[in-house]
Amino acid sequence: MAVLGMRGTGNFGPVEEPENWRQGILLYFPNGDAPLTAFLSKLREQPTDDPTFHWFEKGLPVQRGTVRGAGTSSAPADGANVAAGGTANVYATIQPDGFSGKDVTIFKPGYVVQNQTTEENLLVVSVDTTNNQIQLRRDIGDRFASNPAITSGAVGSGDTVVVVGEGNPEGALIGQAIAYAPVRQFNYTQIFRTPLSLTRTARKTRLRWDDEGPYREAKREALQIHSISMEKAFLFSEREEIISLAGAAGPLDITSSGQPLRTTRGFVNWLPPVTTATMSVNTDLGQLNPPGSLTEVLWDSFLELAFRYGSREKLAFCGSGALMVLNAMAKNKARIELAPTDDTYGFHLIRYITPFGTLMLYNHPLMTDNPVWRYDLLVLDPEKLVYRYIDDTTFLRNRQSPGEDASRDEFLTECGLEVHCTGVTPDANSPSTIPLQSAHARLKGIKSYGG
Repeated sequence: MAVLGMRGTGNFGPVEEPENWRQGILLYFPNGDAPLTAFLSKLREQPTDDPTFHWFEKGLPVQRGTVRGAGTSSAPADGANVAAGGTANVYATIQPDGFSGKDVTIFKPGYVVQNQTTEENLLVVSVDTTNNQIQLRRDIGDRFASNPAITSGAVGSGDTVVVVGEGNPEGALIGQAIAYAPVRQFNYTQIFRTPLSLTRTARKTRLRWDDEGPYREAKREALQIHSISMEKAFLFSEREEIISLAGAAGPLDITSSGQPLRTTRGFVNWLPPVTTATMSVNTDLGQLNPPGSLTEVLWDSFLELAFRYGSREKLAFCGSGALMVLNAMAKNKARIELAPTDDTYGFHLIRYITPFGTLMLYNHPLMTDNPVWRYDLLVLDPEKLVYRYIDDTTFLRNRQSPGEDASRDEFLTECGLEVHCTGVTPDANSPSTIPLQSAHARLKGIKSYGG
């Protein structure tokens, strides 16, 4: 069985041919320079008929929030508290997790909520969307001899309440429905073109290292360059549609042609903003103290965040510098094994087993070659990636001008990357502007093992 959700048996059979040029990259360049591009040929793909493509997704329902104000009368002020010992119903304003302000539409009458600071259970009696407050009956279950206090405050300081169930009376009418708006995201397709050109004379010239002439090598090289260009875009590019470009000439003169140039957003730019003081799903270790030092505590914190949502098996691209640090850490602290190449289409993946999930590590050649990326680790959930294309990778012949004494061919692809569960704020036209949980992660600047 193939790993990481790839289609097929994990290997090309003796009579099996690639279904397209991207699968050809996987077959002809095993352990090559463009592993993500190769893997995508065996993951989900979907054509698009527009260079701007959209998708909708839903994460876990938001059923938790912070008490911003609490009192025994309606419309409590922010920061107001309820003292211990009271038995009357209380009113509370709530700021749900991920929201920028107060909102009680995530609650409905009959919900049982728990104050996670005191572990008191309360029943939602009514929901007032005008004043953004809920009315609560105290101490469901009579657990406390004297009801505990309810403390309000900003996110991180006030008590938090979470829905733990609901109750309905016998014979009651149907209750209030709650629906969650989906998150809408979008990306662009990008046009990749890699030409190869040989004069008629050059095509007929015999080479010392290749009796068939230079054309076959030129075609192989063009496919390799094409795949590298796509690979870097899928990993590091940013989304943009350019309709005017000062100083451009020739094919890039989009100002005169009136035709736009689009770039697709790559994996790194789908992650939440980089943090430099605390561990997150996108952390620059080089900004922590000491810079670039990865300790076991930091590594465990990162892995917990990376595997908190999404699949229990994820793909991790890293440079040789980061891999060296992980190897030093893992010698006595984790289980590492080489995944059989029959399961991975010839790729030499290292299975790194942790309590939170399994990382399929791959030493990415383009990252190792770059002095900055060499110390980075990218954790991708392949089940959350979709390859979108207008034209899949195609080889086009005879693109030369009439009468030209040369041949001009090219590889052409128009495609983009759809990334689900990124943790970033959706675009302004999304029905919901609440970020979904992130199933992907990055750790930058891993330069030494800190013990």
